[in-house]
Amino acid sequence: MQTSAKIGCFAVAPGEVHLLAGTMGGEILSVAIDDFTISDRLRPHLGAIEAVAAHPRLPFWAAMGMDRQVSLIERGTDGRLRLVDRFSFRDTPCRNDPVPVPPTQSLSQALTFHPYEPRLAVRSGASGVLEMDFAAGRLGVRHCTRFHGDIDLVTLRYVEDGAALLSAAGGHAVLSRDGVELKSWTLGDFNLHWFEPLGDEEYLVACDELYVIRLDLKGRRPPLRGHRLTRDDLEHVTFNPVSGRAFAAGFDGQVYEIDPATGDWRGHAWRAPYKMRWIRTLERAPDTLIAHCFNGGLYKVDLATGATAAVLKDTPDTVWSSVRHGDSLWFAGEGSGVRRMTLGPADPVTGAVPLVPDRLCAKPPGHGASFAKRIAMATGPDGQPELLLAQKNGALLALPAPGTPNARARTVMTLDEELRDLAVMPGGDQALVCTEAGRVYRIDTHQGTIEAAYANALREPIWSLAHHPGLGLVAFAERRGELVIAEADTLSPVMRWGRTSRPKRMKWCGDRLIHVQTGELLRFDPRTGRSDPYVGECGNTIEDFIWDAAQRYLVLVNYRTELVLCDFATGAKLSVVPDQADFSKGLAWLDRPGDPAAYPLEFITYGRSGTAHRFRIHNERLLALGPVAPALLRDMP
Repeated sequence: MQTSAKIGCFAVAPGEVHLLAGTMGGEILSVAIDDFTISDRLRPHLGAIEAVAAHPRLPFWAAMGMDRQVSLIERGTDGRLRLVDRFSFRDTPCRNDPVPVPPTQSLSQALTFHPYEPRLAVRSGASGVLEMDFAAGRLGVRHCTRFHGDIDLVTLRYVEDGAALLSAAGGHAVLSRDGVELKSWTLGDFNLHWFEPLGDEEYLVACDELYVIRLDLKGRRPPLRGHRLTRDDLEHVTFNPVSGRAFAAGFDGQVYEIDPATGDWRGHAWRAPYKMRWIRTLERAPDTLIAHCFNGGLYKVDLATGATAAVLKDTPDTVWSSVRHGDSLWFAGEGSGVRRMTLGPADPVTGAVPLVPDRLCAKPPGHGASFAKRIAMATGPDGQPELLLAQKNGALLALPAPGTPNARARTVMTLDEELRDLAVMPGGDQALVCTEAGRVYRIDTHQGTIEAAYANALREPIWSLAHHPGLGLVAFAERRGELVIAEADTLSPVMRWGRTSRPKRMKWCGDRLIHVQTGELLRFDPRTGRSDPYVGECGNTIEDFIWDAAQRYLVLVNYRTELVLCDFATGAKLSVVPDQADFSKGLAWLDRPGDPAAYPLEFITYGRSGTAHRFRIHNERLLALGPVAPALLRDMP
């Protein structure tokens, strides 16, 4: 498991000398904040750790793992760690459930310590609020109560000096005491991720609806919703009582300074290399920011200069995209290079097609710190094949295929907005890109000029696009907004459909467009202007989907690290299996039509693990065959 050391969360101890980080491999790391070195490590869990917490007064840490356990760890003044107790909350029932409710998988971060007592609260296996005491060194249940119906519990915090608990699921917040609901608020339709104390029982609330809410538990004023801040889920907010400054961060990879009175934007504080969740500034050094990124890194940042002072990261570079050209399969993502893997002759017994790695092809200098969101095959000015990379930092890059004489990697152009998706038009010298700023461009890749442009009125991020050469159309979709069908040459809209939701991928199949609608697939027919259901709800956002050349099967991968095999004609689900341990971002077939020994229905998944895993469709089920390389975007021996 290449991402075992990936950091997924952190918390800072009182005194701010040490922090605790939790990893995907179930380890906790005690880190000295000043020199950012690991003082001690311990593996209390057999699954990814989604949340850690520090007791404000007692020498204890707590960690919550995907193995549905909570652990209690003693912390020494020197940073040493000792496991005190561990409790499995998988089957702990909610006392107010009329019937047993089975446990569910969750990415909840609901874990909090009482401010004074040896007590903590955590999400139960079935999304209840579980309070536990540990006065005798053993974790014991006080109560487990359901407050949020069948919605997954996301976050918890002790409030009112420990007299009550504040919990949230979806946009629903509940104030409770000893398992009794005192008050509730409906603050929106999407997840509330964090309650950050401002003092006097007022809190800043991080909300997936892209803004911060100020909530007064005493009811002196109604909840105040700030203006829209981020371009993707807003995951965390932090307030420093010494400096009086507040910051917010989320999936758009930006740290924003906000006005703690209103939640509104004050300025950009730091641009992270990747999407984010946990952030914290130090009270003893208010210009020091500790930030967690989903690439598994922990960063110490000087806010006064914007410089990154230290990094703790031990994970492979994420693979974001691939493109097939003959028997070559190219992978791009984080890092300074692109990897080619060659599909070799199939094994005559197993039918497996081997993937033989070639050397890394370097991006133009200065682009290794960003990552390629999409890769596509194009034609260079010399008529030879070249690779186009749409980078998160707004750069459109061109890399020559290996063996092209006298060719160099080049920057086609740089836009002042993050690129999201990419398609190449027939002829290979015209590219279509969409951006996080709500624009679509047609770019002449030889001249480096914009030939046509589209912009939506609200600058809603456009997440995906798909070109149909035969119809001369391009489809693109906003994060939450409209699906637009436009003329590919002029980008003039010809029809619209809404309302879209997290449309991470779209692809034309014949004259119909298959597109993601969060956890579903829909099929849009331009003749009727309507999208109809295709594949039903898959539990979380669909990251990618592919179908075989004979159109027998469709495979998709989702944000639950699951692979789903479907009947292509009907969309009916045939098989659901675990994918890799970390989130995949793409799929690619390993077929070789000219090789009679090759099994026709093998494919790979790739993504944040940094490698690719092989699967086979067999007996109408998905069979896992294992990884194909240790790390695709790092140099191999």
